[in-house]
Amino acid sequence: MSLEPAASLTLRATLAGLAPAERERTLFLPALAGAPEALLDLLALLPVCDVNGALTACLEAGALGDGPAPVAALFCVDPFLRVPDLAEALLAAGLRRVANYPSIQAVDGETGRTIAAVGYGPAEEIATLLRLRAAGLDPVGCAASAAFAEALAAAGIAPVLAIPDLGSGSRSFVPFTR
Repeated sequence: MSLEPAASLTLRATLAGLAPAERERTLFLPALAGAPEALLDLLALLPVCDVNGALTACLEAGALGDGPAPVAALFCVDPFLRVPDLAEALLAAGLRRVANYPSIQAVDGETGRTIAAVGYGPAEEIATLLRLRAAGLDPVGCAASAAFAEALAAAGIAPVLAIPDLGSGSRSFVPFTR
């Protein structure tokens, strides 16, 4: 199932107890399982866990269970990310949709410029989403600014959802509007 352009997602670290409709509207980030839900947005941006490794471990353990597949949250600028291997694991587990979250967009100023200078900026997120699409997955873009939302759309990535304001405690990713 593809996410309709007007649909929203809720960031969750577990799928336990979710109804089928909730599962398919979930941005799944298992690396933060056990963390307080009100802090997921802040914790997702800190280098405290291996987001992609935790997702892979979850898939290997068969932890998705039955029901519609969520959208897999991926850290798209992970220097150790092997797109073909990850795509194969996601598809084998029944996951078809991926999103660039947590996003490097939150890192700005001098640190953001330094990270981008070595090839791990927002443009690399888009490139990774395009590689994942080429591998058979459906990308969902997450944008923290209008400029990045436009860049995602220009790359043909849709839908584009707005990342909630950092520290707001919101876990709702809604369609990006200007």
